[in-house]
Amino acid sequence: MIRSILRRMTGGRWPGLRPGEQLSCPEVGRSLQRFLDGELPDDVEVESLAAHLEECKRCGLEADVYRRIKDAIEHRRADVPEESVQRLREFGQRLAEGA
Repeated sequence: MIRSILRRMTGGRWPGLRPGEQLSCPEVGRSLQRFLDGELPDDVEVESLAAHLEECKRCGLEADVYRRIKDAIEHRRADVPEESVQRLREFGQRLAEGA
C-alpha cells in the first residue's frame, strides 16, 4: 500500500529503484514513451523497463506499435505538425492509462 502511494507521488516510480526490481504494467505504461525516446535518465529504470518489455507480451506489443508509429513518422519526408505529434503522444498516454 505504501509502495503504491509513493509511486503515485513520484510519477509512478519507486524512489531508489534497485537493479532487477520488477516494474508493473502501469508503471511501464507511464514511462514507455520516454523510454522509447531515450529520455529516461535512470539506467536502473531503463534496465527494469527493458526487462519488463521482454517478459510481458502485452507491453512488448504496445512498445512495438509505438516504435513502428515513431519510425513511420521519422521516415516520412514531410514535416509533421507539432499538434499532430502532441495528439499522438496524448493518444499513447491514454492507452498507457487504460482510458
